[in-house]
Amino acid sequence: MKYEKEIQDATALLDVILNELLNEKELPAIFTKEPTAEDDLLISQLLYLLTNINFPAEESRDILKRSFELTSRLIESLGRPVDFRVALLDILLSKDKRMNNPKVIEIKLYLEQERMTVIDHLTGLYNKRYFDEASFRLFNQARRHNRIFSVVVIDIDDFKKINDEFGHPMGDEVLKNLGKIILGNIRKEDIACRTGGEEFTLLLSDTSAPGAVIVAEKIRIEFNKETLRKKNLSFSGGISSFPEDSLTLDDLVLKADKAMYKSKFSGKNRIS
Repeated sequence: MKYEKEIQDATALLDVILNELLNEKELPAIFTKEPTAEDDLLISQLLYLLTNINFPAEESRDILKRSFELTSRLIESLGRPVDFRVALLDILLSKDKRMNNPKVIEIKLYLEQERMTVIDHLTGLYNKRYFDEASFRLFNQARRHNRIFSVVVIDIDDFKKINDEFGHPMGDEVLKNLGKIILGNIRKEDIACRTGGEEFTLLLSDTSAPGAVIVAEKIRIEFNKETLRKKNLSFSGGISSFPEDSLTLDDLVLKADKAMYKSKFSGKNRIS
């Protein structure tokens, strides 16, 4: 899943930068060149991996750059290698006052604990907590770099009837199956979340509204093939895109939600 990919990328970047810093006196190139959207994403992931705090990309770059500069001064002063995390802690704890009582923890243990807090264990998709964090991060990146960004809201039709008629265990199977179908029809850079009981939300970077419709329709058509007692399953979906439909994240999600309800009121089993 994308969460593991993000962690792998950030961990690999951390290893590379640490090795560079211990062997080079110059600031790593990622902090001296003109930032790209990919650079901002990696830098934000790196600082989040180290602090568990979501900083805006520009602030992340500034904090890490100052940490590396302080590390170089410490190495020169002490005459021995110094891990840049020592400098980072000093900046966040003593200078910027962004942390009050940090805890040192082995990264493997942290990652496992973190994974448990962001995954919906029924479907294997991300949960609402991760959606809130990821949507904020991805929307700001799209706005900062003038890139398109789409939100897709999906809600299973007549899900209460499914639970009432077939029981909650069967309802859970329906949710699991839709989760698998969603994962099979999105890119590795896309994010799929279960944001409510039978509601799912997709975050599609660099995807226009027409592109989002194609993704949603593929999922809808495949889900239509699922049956309960020869009755086809369906969902209603809604789409909104930045910057075409809204310039704020909250409104963008709200418009996708309203579009989903439009699909419901127009007969269900469709995308609006």
